[in-house]
Amino acid sequence: MRPSACTSVGTAARWHFRLAVGAFAAAAAAELAGQALRGPAGAGPAGWLALLGGAGWVVGLVWRERVGVIRAWLCAVWVMLTSLLVMSLAERRGFLFGNLGFTGLELVALARVPLSVPLLWWLVVGGSYLVVEGLWGEWRAGVSVFTALITVQLALMIMPFLSRLRGYWRWPADSNGSLPAGGGLFGMPWAVLAAWFSVGLALTFGLVVLGDNWSSAEERTRRQAWTPAAVLLTLTVVCLSANLLAGLWLAVAFSAANGVLFGAVLVWYLRDRGGAR
Repeated sequence: MRPSACTSVGTAARWHFRLAVGAFAAAAAAELAGQALRGPAGAGPAGWLALLGGAGWVVGLVWRERVGVIRAWLCAVWVMLTSLLVMSLAERRGFLFGNLGFTGLELVALARVPLSVPLLWWLVVGGSYLVVEGLWGEWRAGVSVFTALITVQLALMIMPFLSRLRGYWRWPADSNGSLPAGGGLFGMPWAVLAAWFSVGLALTFGLVVLGDNWSSAEERTRRQAWTPAAVLLTLTVVCLSANLLAGLWLAVAFSAANGVLFGAVLVWYLRDRGGAR
């Protein structure tokens, strides 16, 4: 039996949601203000961690309303622990992601992987899944593949931000000391995109199993419909601003494409989906 959608939202849940949104909005505002004052450096590692933490909190609350507390926690733990393991293997052994290294500039690390990394995977995969599930419903293969494709599109926006602008991730130079090992796009090997898609697809498949709640659009509240798109749109604005300030025009193009995508989805949901709840 499939679980039914959790469409009733009590007073405590509403305040919890408002608190999470307020924390996320404050972190996003601090990041954009930091970019206005300091350029692409923005609010630094603390600001980046706060932004991802607030965004992941909001996305987690939407998951809780969609599938219940237990399933929401299972989904979050699945994505964060699996991505932590994969990125730890990448950092130690070059697994999937090539000669990846973390520079140690971020504040908190687990198994040599910054805490922001599993938070980023939860935000990107968990948020994109909610958006795509709302568009394609019970087409499970389509939900999985399109979610993974959106994560790659987001990676093309985020990776320049993390590696070129913030210096949190790096792919060491080759023997000549100039080019990234394996060629490069924004200083990373091309194979990273295939790795990002593969990991995104695997994580999404886990969400299909753990969070299987293929309810109709009419069973979703308005908040559950627009919130993930709004969170990803905010992340897009942050990355677009930094990439624009740094003059990374290809990354700007990918950021703008994400802005159009999530902006259109947000407007569509607010106008046509979720009823009046």
